[in-house]
Amino acid sequence: MGLFSPEEPLHYEIDGKQLICMFCQNDFFFTRQEQLHSPSRTFFDLEWTDKTATCFICSECGYIHWFMR
Repeated sequence: MGLFSPEEPLHYEIDGKQLICMFCQNDFFFTRQEQLHSPSRTFFDLEWTDKTATCFICSECGYIHWFMR
């Protein structure tokens, strides 16, 4: 896979359970990290200190599953 090749969706397990889309029952996902912003940290321009969540995006319907660990 090259540097600019599209990401391939994969199967994932969370706590020993296969991740399945709540909407369409698909089991292939793309992943990305998203930062969770709080109003007070945004006001003081400190968003970089906020927590991040792992997002699993269904490769079929695009439904996003968020996990905090």
